[in-house]
Amino acid sequence: MSTASSESLRRPLLLSPGLEELRQLEAALEADWSKLQSQGYGFRRLCERLADPGLSEAERSRMLGSADRVHQEFLDRLDDFLRRQHSHFMEQVVAELDHAMKTMDAFYGRRRIRRVFGAYRRLKRLADRCRELEPMYGTAGDHRRIATYQRFYAGALEFSRRIRRLDPTMPRSAPRSLVDRFYRIRRGRRWVFSRLFAMGRLALAIVRILRTVLAKAPARVGTPFTHQVDALFGAWGELAGYEVRVSGEEHIPRSPEEKAVYLFTPAHRHGVTDNVTFSHLNLKDYMVFNAVDQLPVVPQFLKDRIANTSGLIPVGKGRSPSIDCALDALGRGVSRNILIYPEGSVSEGLGGTRPPRRNFGEGVVRRIREAGYRVYVVPVTYPDNARFLDLPPRSAAPEDRRLRVVVSHPLDPPMIDALLTAGGGEPINRMVRLAWLEEFDTDDRRLLGQDRIAEIERRLDAELDGARYWGSIESAPVADRLETRSGDPIEAREEAFHGKRLQVLQIPETARNEEGKIVLENLRQRDSNELLIGIRAPSHIYLYVGRKRFDGDIFRPLSVKERDYVYAGGILVRFVDIPVKSLNAIRRKLEDFGGREQRTLTCANSACKVIARAANIKIADHADMRPFLPSHVLATRTIRKLLERGVRNHSGGQVDYQIYKTDSRSLESILAEMRRAEIQIARDHLGVFTRRAYRAVRAALQRLSTSTR
Repeated sequence: MSTASSESLRRPLLLSPGLEELRQLEAALEADWSKLQSQGYGFRRLCERLADPGLSEAERSRMLGSADRVHQEFLDRLDDFLRRQHSHFMEQVVAELDHAMKTMDAFYGRRRIRRVFGAYRRLKRLADRCRELEPMYGTAGDHRRIATYQRFYAGALEFSRRIRRLDPTMPRSAPRSLVDRFYRIRRGRRWVFSRLFAMGRLALAIVRILRTVLAKAPARVGTPFTHQVDALFGAWGELAGYEVRVSGEEHIPRSPEEKAVYLFTPAHRHGVTDNVTFSHLNLKDYMVFNAVDQLPVVPQFLKDRIANTSGLIPVGKGRSPSIDCALDALGRGVSRNILIYPEGSVSEGLGGTRPPRRNFGEGVVRRIREAGYRVYVVPVTYPDNARFLDLPPRSAAPEDRRLRVVVSHPLDPPMIDALLTAGGGEPINRMVRLAWLEEFDTDDRRLLGQDRIAEIERRLDAELDGARYWGSIESAPVADRLETRSGDPIEAREEAFHGKRLQVLQIPETARNEEGKIVLENLRQRDSNELLIGIRAPSHIYLYVGRKRFDGDIFRPLSVKERDYVYAGGILVRFVDIPVKSLNAIRRKLEDFGGREQRTLTCANSACKVIARAANIKIADHADMRPFLPSHVLATRTIRKLLERGVRNHSGGQVDYQIYKTDSRSLESILAEMRRAEIQIARDHLGVFTRRAYRAVRAALQRLSTSTR
């Protein structure tokens, strides 16, 4: 492949300047967080310093003022990083979908994948909408931007699965046997019976919620609605197998003070698991702010009844101001505990937290305080609830089913008063967010609860496997050429091959071991990632993909072997500029094909499709292959066309490959001998088939003649 065409193809996908900038920002952000903690401005340390009884009001205000300045600078840098991260990875996904579609268009044509292009255009419109809403970060309408981005990425995942299924080399799923079906039903019955109690609790909670909502005389004191919601999600969590662990329970008020209001402020991360996790705090009663009109599936008349239920404070859609409803419920003594998600929507989507809305500190906290109540703000953190882009967990592994909830030290009334006096409601918002960040994980995979850049790259590899399989052109690391460990040179020479002049590399005799085989590890460098196609007499073709080898003989199923040698007396074709993700794709593909009779590597029809799809190339005139033609059954025909006509990618560029041989004979003579052996094998199989068919027909005729007598 020429350098110019290679660079022009790589440019849309790598986005290296933006990615490198994100890595630098991530490292600087981690250093800033460590510095903030060492200076004593972390949430826990600051609460301990402010609890000192010998601290005067002036010293308290001065300490809070300097801490708030540090918090504001750090959180501004964090939000800037999150915005850049969000924008970069959205653009990366868009670029990979674009490149995948160009590759598919070149391979299939627009008419054959019309429906795929329709889905692609819808995704492009969503991506444009995400760009339009990007300035909304941290504003009251931020939930619209997040919802659009989640729809875009969920669509990208489905789209990626769809285009992956278009791969002609995908193995067909074998129908389940009766034994498999029996054990599947048996496992399902065990699952149902093991969770019957949880299912009964779930059904009972639903009935009780409906009875509470539809009651003719709704309760005006107490919170039966939220109590039953906790029961519902507790049963849901048990049914799903979640294991919830609570820490910091000593900060939960079990006997509220007179004229005291406790605001529980969790970081909103996932719509379902947040409710499951909070239900394990076992609050006797609490009220909850809820955008009831956004509840899915629930009919409108039921939403109106829920909005008037004791314990729920409706938000939005032209209803009475939520804070007025909350003050009215507090005045009637419904409860002293209030649950509020101050961000107003679920998390950013890459695991991070968003800033609480301005009207939390300035509106809710200040108004309740001015109404004469002593306000306690209790930050609550769910370290495990965020899933990548808020999608459900991908597996039932134990680590995906463990949920933690951490209740932090509450901001007491003197601290609330000092924060409001020092800077209004914004310092309260920043303190709450700081409490969340302190409880989130920071390790080699996460930074303050959000996925690190490298982790997101790994997730994108897994989630966007289809788009990256078709669209990625990041070259695998390979050495310039194979070299012997003994130091003997591999000579290059020109050789005539069916009217062409080819450069052929001769592997010396000294590269063989005692058994006459050539160990591949003695030829390639340790970090070299190879795609090798080998053929040897009589008709044995094999592939090395990375570190795995796949062998096939004519009319035999493909096998996966751990042997790391190439055969003497054969030909090797080594590709130099092959995408690393394509190597991973073909390796997975061939592992699925292993041992399946209908997918033999030496059937040139299957071989060409597997190789061409893996390397994103076209081999000669095999774009429209017809397996019934004799030239597409014999493996030597495939190798000859590969050597004779060259290899191109679907953009028309030449793919660079090298030809090695382990025999002093010419390429033409080696392939001619193999071709004769292939023809003889095919004749032998045809003869066996003909004899079996003849015997079967003769036996059937004999039985027919006997029965007619």
